[in-house]
Amino acid sequence: MGNTDDDSGLPRTVGLRDLLLLSVGGMIGSSVFFFPAFTGQWIGPASILAWLAAGVGMVSIALCYTELATAFPESGGPAVFPAETLGSNRFVRTFFTYMEGTSYALGWVFGVAVSAWYVANYLGAIPELSAASAHTVPLGLLAIAGALAVTVSGIDVTKRANLVMTAFILAVLAVVAAVGFSDGDPANARPFFTGSGTQFLAAIGVAITGYGAWTVVPAAAGEVRNPERTIPRAIVGSLLLTTVFYTAVVVALHLTVPPSAFQQGNLVMFAPLSAIVLDAGVPTLANYALPVAALVAIFTTMLVGMTSSARVLRALAQRDLFPSAFAATSENTNAPYVSLAVVAVAAAAVVVGKQVVGGIVLAALIGTVLPYLINVASFVGLRTYRTDVTPSFRAPGGLLTAAVAFGFLVLLALGLSVDHPVAAVLTAAALLAGFVLQYTIGGVADVAEHDRAD
Repeated sequence: MGNTDDDSGLPRTVGLRDLLLLSVGGMIGSSVFFFPAFTGQWIGPASILAWLAAGVGMVSIALCYTELATAFPESGGPAVFPAETLGSNRFVRTFFTYMEGTSYALGWVFGVAVSAWYVANYLGAIPELSAASAHTVPLGLLAIAGALAVTVSGIDVTKRANLVMTAFILAVLAVVAAVGFSDGDPANARPFFTGSGTQFLAAIGVAITGYGAWTVVPAAAGEVRNPERTIPRAIVGSLLLTTVFYTAVVVALHLTVPPSAFQQGNLVMFAPLSAIVLDAGVPTLANYALPVAALVAIFTTMLVGMTSSARVLRALAQRDLFPSAFAATSENTNAPYVSLAVVAVAAAAVVVGKQVVGGIVLAALIGTVLPYLINVASFVGLRTYRTDVTPSFRAPGGLLTAAVAFGFLVLLALGLSVDHPVAAVLTAAALLAGFVLQYTIGGVADVAEHDRAD
């Protein structure tokens, strides 16, 4: 496909390095700076296995997406796949397209909000700026506004900003992991498992949200040069690199901090990576380099989340599943500015409403597990129904890979929903209500009518 535009008329300006670092920058973002505290509190050093299992399990899902993305390299890919593959009934395809796109966007709304919420914590970790920790909401809103300003400027500006910031984050994390390995003691990793089986599944579910930003690759596929070669390399390469970094950092944490420390609500729960370097007697790294790296990581995650979710919302609008205004694109920057603004406003509302802790669970269950399940089914549909399409990449293992991915996601859904059933049911009900509303007044009803005519 070279540099030709996609069906939306967007220029293909994103190369392999850009896409790889967008994906890595989104994944090695804010999550690694605070989620290890939650997993460590729930299951102790066994969270090492949880983070590793999340990365390995995500590879099976990513292989399914990679084949789909090379079959349909369009902007907003995650919402495109169900529409193109899930059988002959257009209403069924439309329903799952809507559910995939809205749950994906909702997950990123909470992802952006969670990231913004921690700006004050890490800014306040710098000794000279300690008073900032008391201003969580205004600083979170300021971060969201800054991310909106960059993403509205277009994907070319976003990828250049992300490149520099991601290089800095990787360098700092490499130093932190090295400090933990050299200063740590294996005795701190005992007892190894301190939680229940459902808590272990929940820990994997939370960890897997840290691996979700690779979906920016299929979401921005319509702007990628040579998508048939670039997309597989970017997805698989970024996931492998991120898994290595996450596992190394979590191992360093549990070599340094005993399980009991996670139950005491002290520094390790607010800034777990700082606990590593403080234990090693490197306060400069803890007081300056790590907080700055965390702030940069927060920003890269927000950039990637807003970039990908806005493109999925635009794809829904182009299929009459959202108001047509969501498809509006800037003539100068090619940015979907209405969708970006909606994601930013929704994330700001979560921050103002202080619903961030519950948002972590919703981001994992509704914003991650549900859309992945739908597109694993889309992969099966591609293999069994769309025999007229020949993707340039074929997932190793075929339907067996899809079965592994499906089983992995079902286990995560059970673990998360058992611990948080009310949040899961209410959120799913809200998404269904949105579909009914759109069916009543929007383009979905036209699709159903067309099906009856057929």
